[in-house]
Formats: sequence, C-alpha cells, structure tokens
Amino acid sequence: MSTLPKIAINGTYIQKQASGLGVFTNNLISELMNFDEFDYALYSHSDLFQTKYPDKSITVADTLSPDCGFPGHIKRLWWYQTKLRQQLTKQNAALFYSPVIEGMLFPVVPQIVTVHDLIPLKYPELSPKWQYYYRYVVPFILKRSQKIICISQHTKKDLIENYQLNPESIEVVYLGFDRELFSPKPNPDILQKYSLDKYFLYVGDMRFYKNLGRCLEAFDRLPCKDCQFVITGQKDDFFYPEIKRQTELLSAKDRIIFLDYVPAADLPGLYSMAQCLVFASLYEGFGLPVLEAMACGCPVIASDSTSIPEVGGDSVLYVDPYDVENITQGMNDILTNPNLRHNLSHKGLERAKSFSWDKTAKDVQQIFRECLL
Repeated sequence: MSTLPKIAINGTYIQKQASGLGVFTNNLISELMNFDEFDYALYSHSDLFQTKYPDKSITVADTLSPDCGFPGHIKRLWWYQTKLRQQLTKQNAALFYSPVIEGMLFPVVPQIVTVHDLIPLKYPELSPKWQYYYRYVVPFILKRSQKIICISQHTKKDLIENYQLNPESIEVVYLGFDRELFSPKPNPDILQKYSLDKYFLYVGDMRFYKNLGRCLEAFDRLPCKDCQFVITGQKDDFFYPEIKRQTELLSAKDRIIFLDYVPAADLPGLYSMAQCLVFASLYEGFGLPVLEAMACGCPVIASDSTSIPEVGGDSVLYVDPYDVENITQGMNDILTNPNLRHNLSHKGLERAKSFSWDKTAKDVQQIFRECLL
C-alpha cells in the first residue's frame, strides 16, 4: 500500500482520435503518470492507458466517453455526482483533478478543474444545450473547486468576468506539444500523397468562429493564382456543408482542398511543406495549431486577438481576423517576401522551445503540491 498522497484523475476524456480537449487530456495524463511524487489513480475506459498503467487505472464504462455524444455527457455528469464520489471516499483520495470543466457539485475531497475556453457562453448558438450547463452548473463546480487551472491569460480574464471569481483561485498553465512528433520534417512524399503543390494550410475544425470563411475569401483575392488552400479537419455534418457552399461561390474553388481528418503522423509533413499556416480564428482558448506549426518551422499568419498572441509572441504575422483585405495582404506578404518567411520560421522554432507537455505536467503537479500543503 502506497503511503504517497492519492490523486484521482478524471480520464474519461481520453480519446483515440483526439482533438482539442482530448489532445490535452491524453498528453497531460501520459506525463503525470510518469511522475512518482504522488499515487495517481486514473479513472478511464482507455485500453491503452489500462495496459500501460495497470496498477494505476480504474476502469469506467466506455459509455461515459465524449465519443458517445450528448448521452455520454449526461451519463458522465451523473457519474461524477454518484459513483465517483463513493469511490473517492472508499479509496481515501487526497485530491481529485479533472482536465476538463467537469466535476463534483459537492466534492468529497478537494477538487481541481481545468477550463479551456468559454465558447458555449461566447457562442451559445453553437451549443444550445451546453450553454445551460455553463450558465447554471459550471458556476457551482468552479466555486467548489480548490483551484482552477486555465490554459491562457485570456481564458482567466473570461472566467473572472463571467463568474466573478477570485483571481487568486485561478492558475494559468500553458499547453505543450509532442516534441517527438512536431519538428521540421520536410517530406516531398506528403505532397504526392495528398496531391499538393504550393499551398497555405489550415488545421482545425470548421466551426464558424474559426473564421475559415473569411480566410477562404482572402485566399480568393490573392494575385497569385497557382497556390492551393488546404484544409485539414473532419468533414462534419454541421459546419462542413456551409463552408463547402461558400467555397463553391469562389473563383478559386478548384484550388481549395478539403483533406478531412488527417492522421497525426502526417501533420508535421504538412506543416513543414506549407507556405504558412493560416489561423485567423475569432476566438481561441489557446490555439494549439499555432504552436505545432512553429515547432515545425512553418510560418504562421494568425489573429491578433484573444489568446493567440500569448502563444505566438513576436514569432507570428498577425492580422485583423475581421478584415479580409488584411488577411489577403498577410498571405501575399508570405508568398512574395522570402526574408519574412525565413524570419518567421526561425523565430517560431525558437518560440516553440518554451512549450512542452513535460513543462505543462510539472506546472500542474506544482498546483497539486500547493493544494495538499
């Protein structure tokens, strides 16, 4: 029996094809499990983690997964209030940590949660059901959590403004990236695999606040007509049809390529061979593709708003995401100014060295340490 403090971790968001919350959860938990300062207990349905950490894993039903959609969310929220509470008491846990903004309404042990963004409040039309969760349930969870971790100063500001929280209860911990995966990997085979030539790259989903429509309009206005605009991200049933409809109205429609979901192993090659990443999002809790692109030596055009400047620093060419002409100018500058591309690539590589999942995990573990004093 371990004499170390037992920290229970919510691993229900671990996913095989992870994006956003799933990427953060997968990577952070992988790092935490390698530390030996605490006795970690992971609640998860992941076969991979159960095989890798059999002595630290507690199996939960896979019906709790976010992959199960809204029913999975409801079951998971109920699980926090019932079975989880019972198990934490039985195991004499010292702390419960959730990498997402979910947890117990009435914690039986000190609770820490992570907040990535407040999109359901900012854009309630995107999440008609989740907006009520963020309005009426999240305040309970936050005010009953000993500490709140958020992934940018911008998200911290949003939290304080929307929930009137004590700033001292909120700690900012930046995301990391997979250093073994994301590095400069120029690979001409990637061009052949996806039938690409000279191209701009977009990485992410197609929700409207990602501003893909304006980016495509900006691309359509470029004087250069021999470039492609490549979009990675799942062709979902909700947002892809509208983006595709907008694309069909553009003269550059034949040069706009939707790749659908791209395996993570192909992303470094796509970043490395691109003219630049175009990421003019209207709202981000962090902006992970910006970091991944910089780590691959890919120049970045990005929004000058929300959290993105925290990630990019002075290593990104910033544009006004609401100004199509400004985005077009940025793209044209990248194409016509080799020195600019070289400088952005060099600065981005240096900037990326400040981020890692190991650093993220160590910062989170320090918060655990402080909460247990």
